[in-house]
Amino acid sequence: MLVCYCCSRSGMPAALRALEDGGMEDVLLREVPCTGAVEAWEVLHVFRQEAEGVLIVGCLLENCAHHYGSEVAGRRAARLDDLLVDVGLPRGRVAMVHLAEHQTERFRRAVEDMRERVRVSEGRP
Repeated sequence: MLVCYCCSRSGMPAALRALEDGGMEDVLLREVPCTGAVEAWEVLHVFRQEAEGVLIVGCLLENCAHHYGSEVAGRRAARLDDLLVDVGLPRGRVAMVHLAEHQTERFRRAVEDMRERVRVSEGRP
C-alpha cells in the first residue's frame, strides 16, 4: 500500500483524476489542507500500519497557497527518508512531489516510481 498525503488545492485533484483512470488500487489518499501540515509522526505511523511507501503531494513551489508549505514538506520528506534508514527501512520510501492540479500524469508517474523503488528494495522482480 502506498499512502499519499495530498494538498487539497493541487495534489488531491490530480490524484483523484488518476484514481478514476484505474490501476491505483494500492493507493490510499489522505487529503490535507497543506502538505506543510503533514507531521513526521503521521508518516511514521502509516509505516507501522504496513505502508510500503509515502508520497507527499503538494503544490508547485512557486504556486503554494500557503507560501512555504510545499517547501517545508519537501525538507521534512528528506529528513523522514533519512530517519527511515535509521530504523531499518531502505532509502526512497518517502518522497515529495510538487505538481499542479491538472498534472495527473505527473502524479501517476510518481506512484509508479515509488512502486518501483519498493519493488527493487524488497528484491521483487
